[in-house]
Amino acid sequence: MRRLLGSGVLLAAMVAAAEPALVSQPSKPDPFAHRVGLAAYGLGWAGSYGAGGVGGRIRLEVFPKLGLDLFGEALVVAVPRGFRHDHPIGFNLFVPFRVSQAVRLRALVGMCVTASFLHPESPMAPRADTILVGAHLGGGVEAALHDRLSLFADAKAVAWWGNDRSVEGWTSATTDLRWSFVGQLAVGVMVHFG
Repeated sequence: MRRLLGSGVLLAAMVAAAEPALVSQPSKPDPFAHRVGLAAYGLGWAGSYGAGGVGGRIRLEVFPKLGLDLFGEALVVAVPRGFRHDHPIGFNLFVPFRVSQAVRLRALVGMCVTASFLHPESPMAPRADTILVGAHLGGGVEAALHDRLSLFADAKAVAWWGNDRSVEGWTSATTDLRWSFVGQLAVGVMVHFG
């Protein structure tokens, strides 16, 4: 009996010593712990004009409370006559806020430059190509799907400054400088690494 009791105490001591290693589980995968990311997304504009297209971005999060997105986009813009396509390139500075282990919000601000190409319906009319400069403010939500993959949605208010983008049957105009405003919604996936 003594031998059995001694073996039980020894076994209990071994289990107690090993218990922290058995109980402590590794933390859940966290894509937001990675400092570099690549994303692809679809986006749309509504406001002064409507548009739809695709984009890509490179994300750098060197500091815990500040990140940088560098992006490039290609959109087809709705015009009454002709064909217009815009190609913004720019950046977002963002501050992430953790809501839970798998979800975070992002406040963002940035600027961009857009090459805008307008092909009139009539082959006799001149083209109206120009550069627009924009600034934006917005926010986003991001949800972890995997330790290296997240789904995101961003909404931004964008103000553009540049030439008027009107097209008539035989003429196109890029003479008047003016403001135009759009709301933008982007939804995509990001692969995290680094």
